Amino acid sequence: MTDRFARTDGSTSHGCNTTQGLHCGGTWRGMINQLDYIQDMGFDAVMISPIVKNVEGRAPYGEAYHGYWVQDMYSLNSHFGTKQDLLDLSKALHDRGMYLMMDTVINNMAYITGSGGSPADVEYSDLNPFNDAKYFHPYCKITDYNDYSLAQKCWTGDNVVPLPDLKTEDKQVQAMLLGWIKETISNYSIDGLRLDAAKHITPDFLPVFQEEANTFITGEVFDRSVRRICGYQDKLTSLPNYPIYYSLLDAFTLGNTSSLPDQVEVMKNNCPDVTAMASFSENHDIARFASHKDDMTLAKNVLTFTLLFDGIPIIYQGQEQHFSGSHDPENREALWLSGYDTKAPLYKATATLNRLRKHASRVDPEYLNTQTYPIYKGLSEMGFRKGREGRQVVMVLSTQGSQSGEYTVRMMNGYQPSFVVIDVFTCKTYTINDMGELRLDMDKGEPRVLYPTNLMHGSGLCGYERANVSYHDFEKKPLNDSVSKFSAPTSLAGRSLVSGCGQVVLSIWVSVFVYLVWVGL
Repeated sequence: MTDRFARTDGSTSHGCNTTQGLHCGGTWRGMINQLDYIQDMGFDAVMISPIVKNVEGRAPYGEAYHGYWVQDMYSLNSHFGTKQDLLDLSKALHDRGMYLMMDTVINNMAYITGSGGSPADVEYSDLNPFNDAKYFHPYCKITDYNDYSLAQKCWTGDNVVPLPDLKTEDKQVQAMLLGWIKETISNYSIDGLRLDAAKHITPDFLPVFQEEANTFITGEVFDRSVRRICGYQDKLTSLPNYPIYYSLLDAFTLGNTSSLPDQVEVMKNNCPDVTAMASFSENHDIARFASHKDDMTLAKNVLTFTLLFDGIPIIYQGQEQHFSGSHDPENREALWLSGYDTKAPLYKATATLNRLRKHASRVDPEYLNTQTYPIYKGLSEMGFRKGREGRQVVMVLSTQGSQSGEYTVRMMNGYQPSFVVIDVFTCKTYTINDMGELRLDMDKGEPRVLYPTNLMHGSGLCGYERANVSYHDFEKKPLNDSVSKFSAPTSLAGRSLVSGCGQVVLSIWVSVFVYLVWVGL
């Protein structure tokens, strides 16, 4: 969220009253100055708030600091910076081998009535380029957001800030939107888009918009229904994975160890491609996890699943600092108040997980395309596997929390006898016994993430050197051989949780992108 990520002057002490919903001063220039903070966690793409000019003025609940109250699509949001600032941000990311993604609003425009009278009292001539009522649906209120036909023709917003709903089924409106997105992508070298309120847009226009934009798009359909989410994949390649998010909450707030593994299987059997979806556990429309359960270890388990599950992992700024704001607007804290702490436990865990994910995808070029499946379910544990035999990543998650004591999990997970794996968090190795059983030490509710020791070369984890390896480096090694052809780590010093954005169009999604802003109001 651009307004809440970094100030131009780099200050970290100035406050930000989130409850008033006012501009707090984050800018594109400030973001440039904090790119090390993002990249050092292992991210290689950044998604920013919508860049266009918003309505000025103040409603009882605040201002358009978030970027979703669009007034002029052909002017930039001056609160975020100048055209040169945005060009410089794009160049700074590309110079680092990183990518720039943009949140995008095409469903509606915005208008502040001032009086809180009728939402239909909109002065359309103030809007650009849709400056006439003919481009919009007549005002009607959405009384049931699960009625998609109603949600696609009626208005969001309220009496104070109505959001006039564009006729995205109209050919003239479509042509204007397509011309705008092509020009914007070209002007600022945008590598990918998040499409706000995709469920409110005429469904048949979504694939047209995606084809014309000619880039990766993930479209927001805020719905926990597997049927509806999966059904949208014939319109858009990617959607945020809301069904998995809700099951993740069930697991780590209610201790339900069946909901998440079951949902993983349901999604796999019903969606055209789960690996193209966006995996997340926080965004600016939902309460932060720590507002449900303020337990650092549970948060680490949630983060582990988010980063290692199928699809494109998204981290919303502040999750790595264990921010605890509840629903909007409390969950839109200014990140600078954390001092950009690179020693924070979840920051370091993120770096480790991103590094492993990238390494696993280099060692096995099919890794990101393989689907996760559950391999273990206990009273308070869940085990998941991703990757081909002998090169798989196994995560074992605990719902017990930080007050848990020591115990051992015994699980059969498909490893061959004598196979040796290492937990990338503790750097402890485990040898599979003669019965093919793994006896895994658990303590304080910490997650375990296992990877074959004979494939650790080049990972930069647990004392192994960091190197630019590929699957060719491991081709001659039998996958079930527990003795590495590479030298063991020379030192395990500093093996604490030194932890770690997949492919816009082609290559960006090989890894994770950081999500600086999320769903519209």
